[in-house]
Amino acid sequence: MHALSVRLSSKRLYIADLAGRLEAMESGRTAMNALAYRLYARRMQAAMVGYPPGLLAAQLGRDHPCVMQAIEQRQFEAEGAVGGPRARRARAVATALLGLLQSRRG
Repeated sequence: MHALSVRLSSKRLYIADLAGRLEAMESGRTAMNALAYRLYARRMQAAMVGYPPGLLAAQLGRDHPCVMQAIEQRQFEAEGAVGGPRARRARAVATALLGLLQSRRG
């Protein structure tokens, strides 16, 4: 069990570092570099594999909004739907917009 916690701790530090780099570019604290941004985002996604999403959200979600966005994106890709407390309202709005678009085409 100790080896697992050490591995997750190392992953958490790596994810936090990548998230900090991404957010520095997003906020303008460092110059935006599209290639580096994509590289950091891909590495963060890869590092998140195998890390429990709830634990990651609890540990890094408050300090790093991009971690929460990555967790939500991964959940959406896996389940095909948005989760969370406002998911029902988001689904209703999306359904209404889709109905509106379809009625305008027809």
